[in-house]
Amino acid sequence: MKITKLIENPRLWLGALCLAVQPLVSATASAQAAPVWADEFNGEQIDRSVWTYNTGGSGFGNGELQYYTASQNNAYIEDGKLVIEARRENFQDKSFTSARLHTNGRVGFRFGTLEARIKLPELDNGLWPAFWMLGDNYGVDGWPKSGEIDILEAGFRSAIDNGTVNNAVSGAVHWWHETGTWSDWLQADHSQHVVLADPLYADYHTYRLDWTPQQMVISVDDTTVLTMDITDPALSEFRDNPMHILLNLAVGGWNFVEITDPAQITADFPAKMYVDYIRLYANEHTELEVASEDYASGDFGVMTETRPVANALDWEDNTNLYVWNNMVGTSPVPFEGTEALGFTVQPGNWWGAGLLHPDYNLHNYRHGTLHFEMKVQSDVNIELHMMSTSGGQGTVVLANGGEQYGLVRDGAWHHVAIPLAKFGGVDFATVQTLFAMSGPAPAQAFEIAVDNIYLSESEALPAPAAGSFGIYTETASNTSAGALAEGEDSDLFVWEGTLTLSHGNPLEGDSALNLASNGLGWFGMGFAAREGFDLRAFDNDEAALHFSMRTTDQTEFRIGMKSGNVQDIGQTWVTFTPGSDPYGFARDGQWHHLVIPLTDLAADLDFADMRQLFEVLGFGEISDLSIDNIYLSGGAHSAGHHCKMVRWKKAPHKCLPVRGKKRGWEKRRPPFVR
Repeated sequence: MKITKLIENPRLWLGALCLAVQPLVSATASAQAAPVWADEFNGEQIDRSVWTYNTGGSGFGNGELQYYTASQNNAYIEDGKLVIEARRENFQDKSFTSARLHTNGRVGFRFGTLEARIKLPELDNGLWPAFWMLGDNYGVDGWPKSGEIDILEAGFRSAIDNGTVNNAVSGAVHWWHETGTWSDWLQADHSQHVVLADPLYADYHTYRLDWTPQQMVISVDDTTVLTMDITDPALSEFRDNPMHILLNLAVGGWNFVEITDPAQITADFPAKMYVDYIRLYANEHTELEVASEDYASGDFGVMTETRPVANALDWEDNTNLYVWNNMVGTSPVPFEGTEALGFTVQPGNWWGAGLLHPDYNLHNYRHGTLHFEMKVQSDVNIELHMMSTSGGQGTVVLANGGEQYGLVRDGAWHHVAIPLAKFGGVDFATVQTLFAMSGPAPAQAFEIAVDNIYLSESEALPAPAAGSFGIYTETASNTSAGALAEGEDSDLFVWEGTLTLSHGNPLEGDSALNLASNGLGWFGMGFAAREGFDLRAFDNDEAALHFSMRTTDQTEFRIGMKSGNVQDIGQTWVTFTPGSDPYGFARDGQWHHLVIPLTDLAADLDFADMRQLFEVLGFGEISDLSIDNIYLSGGAHSAGHHCKMVRWKKAPHKCLPVRGKKRGWEKRRPPFVR
């Protein structure tokens, strides 16, 4: 039976039908010789070339009650299984934490048989596990035009009410209905479920999607859950686009589970969802895309005509240039070729324009450079943007009197080159806007033109040799592998002016970091690499983070490290709580030397791309916290090229500028408006 319904609220579920158990007619995928792609989860860590995370506590359109993290506490490998663990704990104003993983921009496919062997936790009441798919066009077209296939969902309200919640498996399909006067957000769906004899938590079950251009069949343990004919022209979402895989364990929500009060969640925590494997078997129509097998390299053209490039944006593939506000096109003399982007901007209103296109995986450009030619005479701030589907957006501001990256405001063409690492927050596996620009209202009209836009590939990051690497130390033995070169490859940032720093009474050398918060309700600082460091030499069982610290303050705070540039991903924290401070720390006002094995932090970090080498974060106020002699020990080998390492003299006038903001706390008008 096919059920469709137009509704006004996205993801409003139809009442599911309980179907009689039916065996699959077609041969199962497990009878085939070998999968064309699989993740058996046999490594020590989650494969970052395959999986990344959705993070945050937005509720994800369903009023869900958890905060999704990228922490090893919520997603990890154990005994050859991927474990997604939901916890009842207060975090970022949420009562629960969990994880949501996906392969967007990394692995996608169209048609074939996808199966996963999964063991669920006890669901009653309030847990909502899912194994599902979204179209790879999600970034450019949004939901539900991307289409959605739910191969496994469990924990829904009617099963809670009738006592079958731990036995009921739901499958569903969602798409955009393109007829009538309905808006883009209206969707149709087909949802059915079966009730199994044995509880879902008692053992592993095999959940499967058989997908051809004619139909989709969702099943569990060879029992059909849902069959759907997709030859109808209105169902093009399921024929035209590859799709990617998602796994998550949600808690509560006004939708599906229909529990919005954390106190009414009665399921046991921690709750663990185990995934033994995910495998894709081919049929005659299968198209598989594994980004790591064919990363783009060489110069990547965005808008260039005469410059030779190895790869380029496909302007014929759903690519659009949007003029968002207060810009009128002109026809400037191009820098090269026959075309350039030119605009007149009037006073009195903000202005902006930019590209929107299907996602590109630009893994090899994370530490590359954005190049373009620009001519402008105005002193107005020019904001350059990149945006990604999975990681947000990054902005670089060309402010008059500030860093211009080669721009001269004389009305002639000039070459601008901006390191892509400056665009913090962009997931380079899912770039959906390669170039955009905007700015505040100018005092008077001006003209601006851009041409010859391209990206150059990443350069190798500094990679310390064997030994110890100094972060904030003057002890020679702690810098045998080199040290941060303040003002050259790194800076110390106080976040949002939350701290006052002083330098007296050091443990060693000339100064210490003495921190006192400024009454803003939170505080933070960090040693930020301008590009990044390749610290794979310290990804071993002997390596450790060392620092000395003292306080008598009873405020909770965290010490952290950060890899990559995507907010919340690649971040690890160690929490210091009065009465249970870790690693032997005592709040007695005396210096204590702390040694944290890097193996305690490694599951959350990408050592090949370390961006924040030492961070402090707290919520509330702190009056006295002193830190000194920060370094890494145990470097075992050099994973990349050797760089010139400059020992950091801890001179207060050099290492303590209060300049800059921790990206993620910045408040900025979103430029991407259309």
